[in-house]
Amino acid sequence: MELSIHQQIYYSNKDLVPIKDVAESLLALEAIIRQSPDVLEAMFPGTKIQSVEVYINELKSDSIWEDIVVKFVFGNQQRFDEFIANVRERVGMDNIMNNPQLLSSILLAMILSGGAYYLGKDKSATPEQKATIEANNNTIIQIGAGMVELSSEDFKAIIDNAINDKEKLAKNAIRVVSPAKRDSEASITFNGNEKLRIQNESVKAMPRFVQEPEDEEYIEDYSNIELEIRAIDLDSTKRGWAVVVPELHKKRVRLQIDPTINPEDLLDKRKVNASVTVIFGHDKEYNKIPKLVFLREIIEEKN
Repeated sequence: MELSIHQQIYYSNKDLVPIKDVAESLLALEAIIRQSPDVLEAMFPGTKIQSVEVYINELKSDSIWEDIVVKFVFGNQQRFDEFIANVRERVGMDNIMNNPQLLSSILLAMILSGGAYYLGKDKSATPEQKATIEANNNTIIQIGAGMVELSSEDFKAIIDNAINDKEKLAKNAIRVVSPAKRDSEASITFNGNEKLRIQNESVKAMPRFVQEPEDEEYIEDYSNIELEIRAIDLDSTKRGWAVVVPELHKKRVRLQIDPTINPEDLLDKRKVNASVTVIFGHDKEYNKIPKLVFLREIIEEKN
């Protein structure tokens, strides 16, 4: 069973906004929406959302006006009925679809919380920036809390505790707001409700861009690890070689061979156990991944 909820987002920019900015903000909003089931499940105990899908229903270029459809998938009728029962019990209404502004308040609170979290870690940010965003967020939280008959403190705590990856939330929050930062007077309003708004002062207070961490490298030695040979070049010990190290990562990585090793010893070998030195970097999500494997000694050959 599925539950579809419309969300209309309006950026009050007066000038045209590049497509790239709009696309990035939409993808960031989608990523935040995909974190929202954790909040809903915490807010309505007993609820289990199987997945969430996000669709564009309409997009207008006059300023930026986005009409999207958020589809929560519950898996079966029983889970759907349990969710509706939980919502009805707390909100006092028959169907959450009648009140899309509840989801709006949750998403806005997530965006503003993400911005405040990022500013709290940014050494160049001023206390006034964070205070501005938190004041805006307090208004949103009061509205959302009233919809589900919770105290503001409980509503905020549910959202804060339900979001496990706050770094991801913060980065996407900045990208959602980014198009509005092109206009010094712009704000962002959900569902035409002037109270459900990222105010102009908060737009200005949000960071302009995400400061990506420096690409640090780490070196680790392994005395006996399995390598899967994927590419060979008998004419060079530094280029054209590639392996997969299943214990470290599923994607193939460049291999460099110690001059003391005869490359032909690896010919026609699918797997070998070896002593290696691995240089690690990070991917876009800042996950540790191998960048280079330096083969120092073949320990055991596997056919």
